[in-house]
Amino acid sequence: MTRAERARSLKGLAVVDGYRFPAGVRHRFTAEHGDLDTAGVALVEDATRQWFRLAVRRPRARLSMPSVAVGDLWHEMTLDTRGYAEFCEATLGYFLPCAPEQARTHLAETFHLAQRDESCGPETLPLLFRVDQQLKIKNGHHYLADCGGRGVCHELPGAICLRHVAGTENPKRWRPNPRRDSPVVDDPTIGGGGN
Repeated sequence: MTRAERARSLKGLAVVDGYRFPAGVRHRFTAEHGDLDTAGVALVEDATRQWFRLAVRRPRARLSMPSVAVGDLWHEMTLDTRGYAEFCEATLGYFLPCAPEQARTHLAETFHLAQRDESCGPETLPLLFRVDQQLKIKNGHHYLADCGGRGVCHELPGAICLRHVAGTENPKRWRPNPRRDSPVVDDPTIGGGGN
C-alpha cells in the first residue's frame, strides 16, 4: 500500500466510523424491519460500518454480503443517490454499486477481513456475520465459525460453516491485527492473497 493509498484509507475509515445514517434511510429501513427496536437498528448500523471498513481497507477485494439486514440498510443508503455518492467519494474515492458478490470464496475473504477488523480469534464470528442471527432477522443468514468437523463439514440445516467454505479450512491463515485502527496492509497469507 502506497503512502497516498494509506492516507486515503485512514481518511475513509474516519468517515465510515463517524457516519450518521440519514433519517430517511433509517426510516425506510425500520419500515421494512419494523420488529427491530432502536438498539437493533444501531447494531445493524454498526455492522454496516464494519462492511464499509472492509471495503475501504481493501478496495480491490471481492467481498460478499454475509448479512441480509446489512444488505437491506446498504440498499436504503443507495436510494439517497446524492448522499450515497458523496459518502462513496469520501470513503472510497469511487462509487460502489449495491451489488456485492455472493460467491463462497468471496464469503471466506470477507469473513477473514471482518475477523481482522474486530481483532477476534478464528473461532469468533464478527458482527457482520452474527447480526442476522443475533437480531433474528427474517430470512437472515446463520453462520458458524467452525462446525467441529475435521476434514469434513458437519452440515447443519440452515447454517453455513465458515471453516469449510472454500478458502477457510486452514485456521493458521488468520492472524489478529494488533493495530485495529490502522489500515490493514495487504497480506498474501490472509483472505486469499494481496490485491
